[in-house]
Amino acid sequence: MGTKTSMAVKAGAFTATALLALTACGGGDDGDSEAGSDEDVLDVAVFGEEPYSWLDENGEPTGATIAVAERIFGEEMGYELDAQQTEWDNLIPGLNAGNWDVVSAGMSINPDRCSEADFGAPELVYTTALLTEEGNPLDVQNFEDLLEAQESGEGIDVVALSSGVEMGWLEELGVEAEGVGSAEDGIDFVDGGRADVFALTAISLETMAGDMEGLEVTDPFSHTVSVGAHTFRPEDDELREEFNEHLTELKESGEYLEIVGEFGFTEAEMPDLEMTADELCEGDTEALEEKYLD
Repeated sequence: MGTKTSMAVKAGAFTATALLALTACGGGDDGDSEAGSDEDVLDVAVFGEEPYSWLDENGEPTGATIAVAERIFGEEMGYELDAQQTEWDNLIPGLNAGNWDVVSAGMSINPDRCSEADFGAPELVYTTALLTEEGNPLDVQNFEDLLEAQESGEGIDVVALSSGVEMGWLEELGVEAEGVGSAEDGIDFVDGGRADVFALTAISLETMAGDMEGLEVTDPFSHTVSVGAHTFRPEDDELREEFNEHLTELKESGEYLEIVGEFGFTEAEMPDLEMTADELCEGDTEALEEKYLD
């Protein structure tokens, strides 16, 4: 295998119907658990959320998680990376259908997702923010404010990614929210007046909408411990373990922060080196918050 990484973009945005039709078309078509139909090529799914993974103005995949994928899978492990963008709801179904070998989208690790896929070692700690009309006329700063506003009858309309962790948190608290398929959709809902608030990862909102006229991003807040990582099929343990070995080396040397720092991430977004995907999958919220939240 060579060490030069080539990022070729396939036809993006698979629909759920297309995914069903393509179930037998990805890696492992013969039932083999080895990643990819070509052992030198690794199919990587990305999601259009800056600064994690998205397509640039030339249609090329970029972002912090893609840079990490290029460094580890490409330079260290010798794969040629073939990237394709899809909708959030399709990331794990497409992974398990064999349409791609790895999801590089900074997906948060939680018990529900761990029941469907395996995660690499924790990479990026997330905080949340709310996108509102400029001036934040409803004065909402966190999820509790949203619930209070709705219970008081203010009629506040909230949107979040339909399968995002924010939607799960909102539902747990009893906040009524509508699901959207992409970060761009959520921003458009608020920008166009169809929603009052869009809840998303703070750094994404700042990157994608922080300078948009007429809109405002609230200060970041931590609802609970939320940490993202690369996502793998359960049968691809060997691939995941080798990735984790290289990831650990990059973290310990400081090179990991240098890579993601190019996209705005700082020391504040780096997880504790002792944190594991297993404990995040267990989902003991109280223990995680006591151990990792200030």
